Amino acid sequence: MIAKKRMEEQEFKAKIDGNPEWKKEFGSAWTSIEEANQRYIPRAKYRIAYRLYSHLDEIAKNIVEYVAEVNKPAGERLPGFQEAELQTLRYQLFSPAPLYPEFEEVGLAASLKFALDKLGADAPFVRTALSGRTPEQVAAEVVSGTRLADPAFRKQLIEGGSPAVDASQDPLIVFERRLDPIRREEIAWYRNNVEAITERAGEQLGRARFAVYGKATYPDGTFTLRVSYGQVKGYSMNGTIAPPVTTFYGLYDRSESFGKKPPFNLVERFEVGKNKLILATPFDFVSSNDVIGGNSGSPVINREGELVGLIFDGNIESLAGDLVYDGRTNRAVSVHTAAMTEALRKLYDVPPLLKEIGVAE
Repeated sequence: MIAKKRMEEQEFKAKIDGNPEWKKEFGSAWTSIEEANQRYIPRAKYRIAYRLYSHLDEIAKNIVEYVAEVNKPAGERLPGFQEAELQTLRYQLFSPAPLYPEFEEVGLAASLKFALDKLGADAPFVRTALSGRTPEQVAAEVVSGTRLADPAFRKQLIEGGSPAVDASQDPLIVFERRLDPIRREEIAWYRNNVEAITERAGEQLGRARFAVYGKATYPDGTFTLRVSYGQVKGYSMNGTIAPPVTTFYGLYDRSESFGKKPPFNLVERFEVGKNKLILATPFDFVSSNDVIGGNSGSPVINREGELVGLIFDGNIESLAGDLVYDGRTNRAVSVHTAAMTEALRKLYDVPPLLKEIGVAE
């Protein structure tokens, strides 16, 4: 796959270099990306080491950043703090999901030890985080003393804004307040020296691809809306053939074959409603559409323009789809609209909803 991508890139660049007008307009993109990457390589370890793998610490970090960012103009905020993102972030911050102190302590200690090993004791981040103590000592102190496991306490800090967070003596908030300037310095450096350059170069390459290939190929991952064309077809898998379509028969067979034990047990509605269903109804299907993470929920339309399914997954062979598509094995997985209709009509009994979405009786 890498060889295929390398060959495609070489062919693309050769076409640009072979056209004086294109070369003048787009040729600098490769150089800009290479220079940005070379600047980034020596500093990559900092961005990796600054990420501490503790959910409690992530909460503290988000609270410290939140109260500072929401008072800034949109263009000056850190990624993740735009108005459209704040509701989701608040939902996560106030979640009552349980946290496990022993696990949090182990994760934080391991992360701090990684930073110490990779950056050294004299690195500002490590020196500030540890203050002469061991990673284990710091993790035990801040996790045992924090109140951030309580969603009500988090909400109190958020609603109190910067004054509340600045005055807080919660050890994990204090810990993250001290690290915040160092993280911000690294974020600013990355945005100015890497991200800004590669984004501009990426836009150049997007225009260059369109100049060379026009509408003969898909856009190169530009986050623009697109239509992917494919066929419903199975594929070779583990010495056998994965069928193109599964049915309700398969759902119940799978559950029965594993003795109805988790995670193959069915919810009660499906268990007791089996005899109401036409079991030959298509449930899921695979197609050769090129999809990646983030495409879930996309509509699947047949050649007549009818909605026939919704993308919700890809097979394991499609995981490399961020980089390259292999039509021999890459498959998109969709739930069939026939299965949705069958379940809504016979198990959920919601005629008004079916009528609203245009499904005939």
